[in-house]
Amino acid sequence: MADGQTDGDQERWTRREWVKAGLAVGGASAAAALGVTFGPSLLAPSRRTFDDILRYTKFPTDQWWNEREGEPIRVTDFAEWQGATGLWQGAYADGKLVPGTGYPVLVIRVKRDDSVFSAPTDIAPPAGFQFYYDDPSRSIRIVVVYDRCAHLCCFPGWQVVVNPPPPRDYTGPVPTYEIFGLDPIHCICHGSQYEPLRLVKSVNDRNGVEYVGPARVHGPSTRAIPVVPVRAEEDVLFGGMPDPRWYDYC
Repeated sequence: MADGQTDGDQERWTRREWVKAGLAVGGASAAAALGVTFGPSLLAPSRRTFDDILRYTKFPTDQWWNEREGEPIRVTDFAEWQGATGLWQGAYADGKLVPGTGYPVLVIRVKRDDSVFSAPTDIAPPAGFQFYYDDPSRSIRIVVVYDRCAHLCCFPGWQVVVNPPPPRDYTGPVPTYEIFGLDPIHCICHGSQYEPLRLVKSVNDRNGVEYVGPARVHGPSTRAIPVVPVRAEEDVLFGGMPDPRWYDYC
């Protein structure tokens, strides 16, 4: 894995630890999804910019990407099946990130295998972006999703919780597990799971807007979580806004 990491190097959480962390960070993350800002930026005017570069965020436990907090996420950072948490469209006031702004994201390098990977072709991403990053010459495929569960807006994780293991009575094909032996995106709080190798069209039941995301394969969520369309410039990942209503459910 990147940076000399192995599967055993990542600290794994129990469900209890995951939920306790959610209580600590969930409020700020929910505000981030809505673009709510806190702190000194409310007290005095400042020059504010928004950043379409995806940047690493620090995870509450020791993870390989924590020391890269705030740095741009590059497609070459990831080994196959490796993932990390990040932030997209954070607001910066006088060059500093405004706490509580931006969209939390989960960036995953999946196996580049067209025999099991699928994505809709009858819905268009923003101009210049794709629903996933794909580089056949280097066999790199990366899926970026909005890191908020479509059930109750908890934060799904990627390969960080194994105790207890997620239920496997799936509602549809799950090649990530069935072929490659890895659990799909898993929201430990209530058990929803999402398959990153199967991108599907879904409908935001809050506003009726159609969007694209990894298929929901285990409840209680009833639909996909949305992807963030991406492109790379000199291997740095940028996100492109399709329709803000894709992410309007927290």
